[in-house]
Amino acid sequence: MYLMRILGTFLCFIPVLSVLIEHQRSEWLMLLLALNAFVWPTFAWRRASLSATPLATEHQNLVLDAGAGGFWIAMMAVNPLPSVVIATILLADRLAAGGFQLMKKAAIAMLVAFLAAWLMQGMAVNAFVSQQTLFATLPLIAIYVIALSVLTNNIATRLRIKSRELERIAMMDPLLDIANRRLLEKRIDHELSQLQQACRESALMFIDIDNFKEVNDRFGHKVGDAMLATVSQILHLATRPTDTPARLGGDEFVILLPNTTIEEAHVVAGRIMDAAAVMDDVAEESVKCTLSIGIAGATREMGNVTDWLQAADNALYQAKRGGKNRIFAH
Repeated sequence: MYLMRILGTFLCFIPVLSVLIEHQRSEWLMLLLALNAFVWPTFAWRRASLSATPLATEHQNLVLDAGAGGFWIAMMAVNPLPSVVIATILLADRLAAGGFQLMKKAAIAMLVAFLAAWLMQGMAVNAFVSQQTLFATLPLIAIYVIALSVLTNNIATRLRIKSRELERIAMMDPLLDIANRRLLEKRIDHELSQLQQACRESALMFIDIDNFKEVNDRFGHKVGDAMLATVSQILHLATRPTDTPARLGGDEFVILLPNTTIEEAHVVAGRIMDAAAVMDDVAEESVKCTLSIGIAGATREMGNVTDWLQAADNALYQAKRGGKNRIFAH
């Protein structure tokens, strides 16, 4: 706002000064115009930056800008070209900055200031636009509109970046650097649609930490969370960039393995179990970690996300029934 206000007041200063000179207005009025153009932007910035509510104060500054615009339109005897351009830019800026509510306040301030100053000046109207004033107004039209477009584009780019970041955060588990159920189901659904079109196999791996509740009860949630984080790191290291390791909830993890046979998934599961087996110290506590893993393959006949997750969950149940610390695939 500070830079745009400096630019805007300077570009408005040129055509207004041109009209004031043509009308042979007093030097004090030109001095007031200079103060508005070159002192007010810094004063407004300081006023907003030192305020306890800077956004509300800046909105007040924007309304004051509009009021000043109305005053200078009256001082120019409603010279049509600079008057219309200044009023349009001021109102459009307020609409972009604060919506219709701020634009409405700005329009009222502009109208009140204009009427008060215009009546004091005897309601003077000069519809003639000289060539000097025409050329003095052109930079305001061209430069400010381009600057406003650049600013709008920069804001839109930041919003897109923030939007993507927020979407990424919404798709990640808040405790672990790993996908959550929402992203997992989205990826599974996409993979199932791919399987309908391609003749290939894919696998879904369901992983559960054995006796995790006992670890939490004995050592506390700090150790339990550290164990979850370690398992999450193992899943990242054991999988490919095209795979999706995710936390389904609690101590349950799922890995989507696109374009992977059951046999290949079994090898990946073995690497994961071997890495977990050497874990003997978690958050400075001596803790052993074993995993039970169920693997379910999917082909073009697989129905939906729920079916595939249920199939992998059933395979995990079989691994648990078999004594835990093992892999079951079907």
